[in-house]
Amino acid sequence: MKKVIKVKDLCCTICCERLSQALELKDGVLKANADKKRNAVYVETLSFVSDDFLRAAVEKEGFEVLSVERRKGLFC
Repeated sequence: MKKVIKVKDLCCTICCERLSQALELKDGVLKANADKKRNAVYVETLSFVSDDFLRAAVEKEGFEVLSVERRKGLFC
């Protein structure tokens, strides 16, 4: 499943890389790409990964999660 995690104050490239790498190390997360301009992390996960799991993983890295949504778009 593809999801978008909206994050408050994703400030720099280093923070984006750190958050993406931390998420990719979690079981069930296939890809993670943080975008500082949109304050969002785009993730691709296996079906068993819950929104609460993703929220906890991001908060563990010190970021405030605003929302976790299923990614909508043509190529989801």
